[in-house]
Amino acid sequence: MPAAVSWTLSAALVWSGAALALAWGRVPAQWRRAAALATSAVGIAMLMFALSVHGQRETLTTGQFLLGGAYVTGLASASASLRYYAATAICLLLGTAALAWSDDAAAASLRRHWLATGIGVSFVITGVRFALEIVAAPMSWTQPVGIFWLAPVVGAVFYIHLREEGQGWRALTRPLIVYALASRGAVAALMVMASVLRLGSHYDLSGVTDVWAWGHAHTFRPGSLAQILYLGIIPQLTFWVVFTLLTGGMGAGLAAALRWARRAPGSLEEPPETPHEAQRAESST
Repeated sequence: MPAAVSWTLSAALVWSGAALALAWGRVPAQWRRAAALATSAVGIAMLMFALSVHGQRETLTTGQFLLGGAYVTGLASASASLRYYAATAICLLLGTAALAWSDDAAAASLRRHWLATGIGVSFVITGVRFALEIVAAPMSWTQPVGIFWLAPVVGAVFYIHLREEGQGWRALTRPLIVYALASRGAVAALMVMASVLRLGSHYDLSGVTDVWAWGHAHTFRPGSLAQILYLGIIPQLTFWVVFTLLTGGMGAGLAAALRWARRAPGSLEEPPETPHEAQRAESST
C-alpha cells in the first residue's frame, strides 16, 4: 500500500476513534451501545484468530527522532497468537466499560471533565501502543496507535467545550498546554522506565546508540543518562509539546471554521447560542 494512502487511512481511523471517545457523552445512547458492542465483537473475532494461529513472530520496533528518519530500537519476539490475545483483551475491556457506563454518568462526567478525558485518552493510547509492541504486533497495527495523531481532535473538542461555556480563544491556551505537558510527560516517563528496565518497544531507547540528526551522527552509550535525556526526555518535553500545541490549535481552528460555516450564506449573524452561552449572556445583563 502506498505510504500516502496508509497515512490517510491511519489518520481517518485514529481521528474517528478519538472523536468518538472524547465526545462519548454527546453521542446518542443507541449509538454508544452499538459502538460498544462492535468493539466487543472485534475482540471476539481476535480471540478466534488467536486460537487458530501458531508459531513464533518477530518484528522490528522503530522510533523517530523528532520528525527525522526512523531508527530501529530493537527486535520484538513473541508467540504469533499473543498479539491477537492482546487485541482481544483491549477490545473486550473497552467494550465492557462502555456498556457498563450509564448514559447519565457518561454525559455528565465527560461534559464536566473534558480536559481530564483528553489526557486520559492519551494515556490509554500510549499504554495500548506499548502493549502491542511488546507482543510483536506488526507495524500496520502499531503505527496508527499513537498520540501523534490525537492533538487536532483534542484541540477541536476543547474549543467546542469552551465555546459552550461562553469562552473564546484565549481560554484555549491553558488547557492545551496542560494536555500537551501531561500527554508528552507520560511518554517521557514511559521512555525512562522502558529504557532503564530494558522492557523493549520503541519506548526503550537502550539499544539506540547511533542517531543521525541535523547533519551529524550522534553516538550514545547504551542505557546512559545522555541517551535517555537527549533521545527521550528533552524531545518529548520541548519539541513534541510545541508540536502538540500547534496541531491542537489547528484542530481548534478547523472546528471554529466549521462553526462559522453553519451560518446561512451571506448572513452576518452568529450561529444560535448554546444553552451555556445564553445563560452566561443573561447573567451578565
